[in-house]
Amino acid sequence: MLNRPANGISASRRDFLKAKISRTTIASLMIQARPEHMASLTPDLNAMEGVEVHASAVTGRMVVTVEARDDQHFMDLVSAIQDQKHVINAQLVYHQIEEI
Repeated sequence: MLNRPANGISASRRDFLKAKISRTTIASLMIQARPEHMASLTPDLNAMEGVEVHASAVTGRMVVTVEARDDQHFMDLVSAIQDQKHVINAQLVYHQIEEI
């Protein structure tokens, strides 16, 4: 749900381009990793800015949240997660963009 200003007028595309409005992205990913490398992968993911591992299973599944300052930062983080040596797959489960 978008936060509307008190006057009821929503932000325009021009406001975004002029950086009058800022946004943040919050997302959840389900990661499938090689089970034998979970112990080394978890601290590597947690070390990334805005990435946090919340749960993992011995089967190699991990629940990770990503908080990014903008769309490009979000895409860079997802790409960095997918490029980790022992990550098999990273699937987007939840995605929310908030105006702040």
